[in-house]
Amino acid sequence: MNSNSTHKKPGSGINLFKVAGIQINIDYSWFIIFLLVLWSLSAGYFPRQFPDQSAQMYWGAGLVATLLFFFSVLFHEMSHSLVAQRCGIEISEIKLFIFGGVSKLSEESKNPFTEFKIAVVGPLSSFVLAIFFWFCHKLLGGLQFPLAQAVTGYLVWINVALGIFNLLPGFPLDGGRILRAILWYKTGSLSRATKWASDVGKGLAVALMVLGAIQIFAGMLIGGLWLIFIGMFLRGVAEGGYQEVVMRQSLEDVQVREVMIEDVVNVPPDLTVGELVTDYFLKFGFKGFPVMDNGKVIGVVSLAEVKNIARSHESTTRVTDIMQPFNDSMIISPDTSLVIAMRKMLTENIARLLVMENDQLLGMITKTGLMRFLEIRNILEESRPSRNTGHQ
Repeated sequence: MNSNSTHKKPGSGINLFKVAGIQINIDYSWFIIFLLVLWSLSAGYFPRQFPDQSAQMYWGAGLVATLLFFFSVLFHEMSHSLVAQRCGIEISEIKLFIFGGVSKLSEESKNPFTEFKIAVVGPLSSFVLAIFFWFCHKLLGGLQFPLAQAVTGYLVWINVALGIFNLLPGFPLDGGRILRAILWYKTGSLSRATKWASDVGKGLAVALMVLGAIQIFAGMLIGGLWLIFIGMFLRGVAEGGYQEVVMRQSLEDVQVREVMIEDVVNVPPDLTVGELVTDYFLKFGFKGFPVMDNGKVIGVVSLAEVKNIARSHESTTRVTDIMQPFNDSMIISPDTSLVIAMRKMLTENIARLLVMENDQLLGMITKTGLMRFLEIRNILEESRPSRNTGHQ
């Protein structure tokens, strides 16, 4: 599965290593599914399939199988990412988490053919791995290593299952992206194709949740709950994927200078926190201000920094003590598309950007301001047909 979301929260995972410039990251939720898979293989699957082995052998085989299973998930995502890179799309990260893996694409595919190539290579890579492990399984058949053969047999099955599941025609699964590519080619509209593929994805998610409920009533509690959680996750991502496409298309033709706040209120660095609260936050109602000294931006101060200061220290603590020092991640050019501005805010996890040109502060944009602009624009777009009444 691949995603166009670039949102990344600090501390939300563990950075492992980079492959082809792509950061491989493990979300903390991944450890839950890792332990569940390890336990189910070592204490259930292998002992049932091959009795009379030692506990150490079962757990050793379970650990190898679990690691290779997640290698298979990573291989699947790497195939998406490498093809996307060859198509000119930047990939910042691959994250392994409780529901599998996700490649974070920096932008939408530029055409349906690119979308199709990126989507279809994932399931194909899983089937290639299944064939590889099948050959390994056959080679081990003549040797007296039953657990090693069991591991390769499990990996054949799991990669076939991974490929087939991802081919289901519901967005955001690979099959849903293939469907979107076909609909995009047929209709010429990315947003319409995403809407239809997303609706199919939400229908698939509901079906999974219903199937999970049936399993729970049949006595299979863990499997049923797992299907319900996967269904809930897929439904949320399907809806979010469509909303993100709408947002991108609404913002891509607008430049930062068109919506930025001009005549930005700034604060001096030697102001006390008490004065900052009274004379700026409460007076103007903004959540953050640039800090300027002799006409030069030296940082940004926001409510996030102020709320950590005790009341007793507000009169002795100054803005320069708590502000975020100025750096390049805070600035953006006035000619930049709002899509890029929003992406930068999400990637850097910052709420405002300073609009600067030739080291001069021209304005500021905020995340809440962009969302408000998007909301108003969508309302106007929806009402536009009803306003074409034929009267002057």
